[in-house]
Amino acid sequence: MTSIRRRLLLWLIIPLTAVAVIVSIETFVSAQKISNDLHDKTLLAAMLTISENVVASNGTLLAEQTLKVLTENLGDEFFYHMLGPNGAFVTGYSGYPRLPGNIKLEDGVPIFYDGSYQGNTVRVTTMRQLLSGRDLNGWTTITTWQETTQRADLTLSLFGRSLIRLAALVIAAGVIVWFAVTQGLQPLRRLQQAIDTRTPLDLTPIKRQMPIELKGIVASMNDLFARVARSKTNRERFIGDAAHQLRNPIAALKVQAEVALQAKDGKARNQSLKQVVSVSDQTSELVSQMLTNARANAIEKDAGETFDLSELTLDAARSVAPKAIEKDQDFSTDVAKEIWLKGDKVLIREAIVNLMDNAVKYSPHNAKVSVSLLTENDNILIQISDDGQPISDEEFFQYCQPFYTNDNAHSGSGLGLAIAKDVSANHGGYLVNKAGENGGGKTISIILPKPK
Repeated sequence: MTSIRRRLLLWLIIPLTAVAVIVSIETFVSAQKISNDLHDKTLLAAMLTISENVVASNGTLLAEQTLKVLTENLGDEFFYHMLGPNGAFVTGYSGYPRLPGNIKLEDGVPIFYDGSYQGNTVRVTTMRQLLSGRDLNGWTTITTWQETTQRADLTLSLFGRSLIRLAALVIAAGVIVWFAVTQGLQPLRRLQQAIDTRTPLDLTPIKRQMPIELKGIVASMNDLFARVARSKTNRERFIGDAAHQLRNPIAALKVQAEVALQAKDGKARNQSLKQVVSVSDQTSELVSQMLTNARANAIEKDAGETFDLSELTLDAARSVAPKAIEKDQDFSTDVAKEIWLKGDKVLIREAIVNLMDNAVKYSPHNAKVSVSLLTENDNILIQISDDGQPISDEEFFQYCQPFYTNDNAHSGSGLGLAIAKDVSANHGGYLVNKAGENGGGKTISIILPKPK
């Protein structure tokens, strides 16, 4: 992979070179036109000089000295030919380059064209001119021509100078661009240094001043650092929580297993084995809840799929309803149809089930437990109400902390509300605790923003 400097240089120099080539072609055409115009005007001036000289000399050849002066000033060998009013030859060189058949000669209008004379390419000008002299009266046709060596040399000279200037310009631009790009890439080097000097444990944001073009990259890197730090924190917390929370169940399993091994009668052994099974079930539920809690802390907002929250809520209610029936509770649902949400479907269901399960578990027999799903303004509300003991905001805050529980009548991991809180937060929402009317019962709601 080529360097950014080299790629920028190529992207600048290649188009600049292409422009230089186009300009060079245009310069050559312009130089050729300038050279032709200059020599054509000189050739026309020489033709007029010859006509005057011929009139003055009564149709005799140009003086050798005059022809020599014209040749020296024009640069190339010079020739002329004159026809009288009746088309009779007056003076000059024979075998002159004829006017092309598609060009019509008009009185007093000079015509320029390319021709051939004695095997050489020549530039020709001819014109019908009205002369008045002692022996020449009327319209005469005078033709002058000259080899094109000098005009070609002038064209190449003009073009060569322009080409040298363009080449120097391209080279200078390349050097300037090289140093400019080198200086322009200094922020990238500073960013690289800021990253290279970090240790694997340093996940703090990069706070160096960067150009506007790099701010997006730095912001993305800082966001990545934040997510990695959050993942690292969650992993460390999960490991610590697992080590702490599993210590007691494993010790209990060991104790019950030892009791079963030492039991002398089958009844005592069976009782110990039942305790082993019970502790195993509790440990399995604890591990499942811990994994769910870890996953709830790892998800990102707006991640996941779009699903029907109404159907999901009813499905969660169906899974909890048997527990309510066992306690003779009045378990009801009031769910609006087709409320769509984007997120982690499994975790949203787990959060709803945890709140329903808590409502059933901590409400007395014959209590009422209701589940409702509705929309209000720009929010979606999942409300779980029960007739159980209301809790204060301070207690609610404590219950939302992982592994916090002060319940002695029911076994639990202390993760139900913590999971619901984290799942809600990572979907852009939050939990609300509200006491029931007249101070009896409570309603815990998951409030989520509507998808845009």
